[in-house]
Amino acid sequence: MTNRSRLKALGSRQEPSPTAYSLQPAATVQRLVVKVGASVLTDARGRLLAERITPLADQLAACAREGRQPLLVSSGAIACGMAKLGLSARPKPLAQLQACAAIGQSELMHLYTLAFARHGVSVAQVLLTQEDLADRLRFRNAKQTLLTLLHRRVLPIINENDTVAVEEITFGDNDRLAALVASAVDAHLLVILSDVEGFLQHGKLVERIEAVNQIDRRALAQPTRGTTKGGMASKLEAARIAGHSGIPLIIANGTRPSALGEILAGKPVGTLCVPPRARLTSRKWWIAFALRQPRGTIVIDDGAAHALSERGSSLLASGVRQVRGRFEAGAFVAVADVAGRELARGVAGYSSAELARVRGGKTVIPRGHLVLTKDLQR
Repeated sequence: MTNRSRLKALGSRQEPSPTAYSLQPAATVQRLVVKVGASVLTDARGRLLAERITPLADQLAACAREGRQPLLVSSGAIACGMAKLGLSARPKPLAQLQACAAIGQSELMHLYTLAFARHGVSVAQVLLTQEDLADRLRFRNAKQTLLTLLHRRVLPIINENDTVAVEEITFGDNDRLAALVASAVDAHLLVILSDVEGFLQHGKLVERIEAVNQIDRRALAQPTRGTTKGGMASKLEAARIAGHSGIPLIIANGTRPSALGEILAGKPVGTLCVPPRARLTSRKWWIAFALRQPRGTIVIDDGAAHALSERGSSLLASGVRQVRGRFEAGAFVAVADVAGRELARGVAGYSSAELARVRGGKTVIPRGHLVLTKDLQR
């Protein structure tokens, strides 16, 4: 890929369009989210590599001097805590993970504060849980907090609040968190810095991915370090989440001290994941991605399945055949056919108990509160 085409591949946010995605020069990337993985900041034993923080801070400070608005999503807290406790492998019990996070987070933030202070850049720690983004009001509050920090020329350093998160409200990994943050703040670009050059296929770097869902994820290598989490599959999932909000993603090698600067200069660094041409509205994006685990499943008949998938209809009570799980009105639920195939996800207008009594043409889930599974396969 030439430098000219690479420059055009860093896009600004556009309104959802069914026909095209407008690619703009790198100079128009005003707001960007940079996620740095624990594999970049720590060694194989989980010990912090302080020398990696300095060049990262240098590059982000340079972004701020150029008038851009960078946000940093940083892993490494749990790994730092593991090193302090003398642990060689990531513990599985939640309480131990939370203890590692509590120990490591303060050390990590202290080092970031010192590194950015050299450039006169103030930083702020922002700790989030999945629950913060799964609630619409808290989602908006988190967005406004981040935008206010940027307006005040403060660089947010974001991580999952591992010290209080439980399995049901965790993001899963910081790649997903970074994609959710990028979408929340209407970023123009998401950069994930890892310890690999980008997405590799048969040992060769793939410079550009047009359709994330066409990648064979069974062929992806799994993480080999016991101190880290995620892997290339989670990065491609982050590309899918960000892409449906119109945000391009670049996966690059963060161990290179100038990787971010080269990306913003339009150089062919890493793998670019291009957003799909047709993408979701903000509400449907929130339903599809900010809400993580359905509270239950509504099973519908073939007629209702056809109406949803082919005619874009709302889900009516007459098409409901079974309700699985217990949930309240307003809960996030899956919609499946009688064969068990998930067709959609949405926000239920009735509780599971009420659905047993609702009949006829009453609307169970309005069309605007439904996201079809097939719409996410782009």
